[in-house]
Amino acid sequence: MLNNDLLNFNAVLIGIAQILILILIAPFVNSYINKIKSILRGQQGRPLFQGYKDIFKLIRKEVVLSEDASYISRFAPYIVFVSILVSACFLPVFSSDALLSFTGDIIALVYTIGLGTFFMALYGMDQASSFGGLGSSRDILIASLAEPTLMLVIFTFALQTRTTNISQIFIDIHKNGFLNYPVSYVLALMAFLIISIAENGRIPVDNPDTHLELTMVHEAMILEGSGRHLALFEYSSYLKLIIFITLASNIFLPIGVYGGIPHSLSSFSFLTILYAILFYILKVLIFATPIAFIEISMAKLRFFRVPDFLMLGFVLSIISLVLYSI
Repeated sequence: MLNNDLLNFNAVLIGIAQILILILIAPFVNSYINKIKSILRGQQGRPLFQGYKDIFKLIRKEVVLSEDASYISRFAPYIVFVSILVSACFLPVFSSDALLSFTGDIIALVYTIGLGTFFMALYGMDQASSFGGLGSSRDILIASLAEPTLMLVIFTFALQTRTTNISQIFIDIHKNGFLNYPVSYVLALMAFLIISIAENGRIPVDNPDTHLELTMVHEAMILEGSGRHLALFEYSSYLKLIIFITLASNIFLPIGVYGGIPHSLSSFSFLTILYAILFYILKVLIFATPIAFIEISMAKLRFFRVPDFLMLGFVLSIISLVLYSI
């Protein structure tokens, strides 16, 4: 009984540590992508810790709301941040023990992220700004096209592992891999990459660095944001990006995760946890680097071409699912 209580306590501690790791490195990963893009352009670029400075600067500033804004604008930034934070709680990061883990939690992950998208769109429309409404309508369209593809990719993993629990999916993939279905594995990775780009508003779907009103999507929704509200929106976008990178790195590069899984150390010790954390950060940087290369080598698509791009991901996910089922 005592051993079981100790194991449960250790699992909770690891789960909390995983959330803290995600919160701490999220701005760094975004700054890392921007730094790689600057280097590829031949520029010095901003410091790697600029994201933290920006967040602290925004927190100290006053919140200014539109005269036409309702109570939605007061609560939406917090709901968006909390929904993304709850989504992160479902995620095994450097250990197979997630803070929140139950059957079907991978579906809950998708819809808690969707909840944040919904309230961000409400915030954009609530400002009574034409650009906010434009960005909200575009973002909802992209989300409605991207989420079915994301669900199909998830069903591919669920069919292989016969579970919808994220932790169990990670454990089974680490144990068995995709060796019996290499083509399905590659197609699922390609579909997941397309959806990750769309969900996080990266090039070629959206340009997070632009301030040209007619081409903005995510930035248009938070154009009227200020102070701690804008800080929460920015941090939410950092966390959302790191969630998708973590999913990709742990599913498609199944090594180095702590928790009694092959390829990992089995004893509960500080060195074991440190090894798992360092290996996780290395995997995240490996998966974040191609994002910079994609953004530096491609132009933003016209918005009317975005559905074609997302349809490519949808077709790849269907083919991946069919190949596994055959």
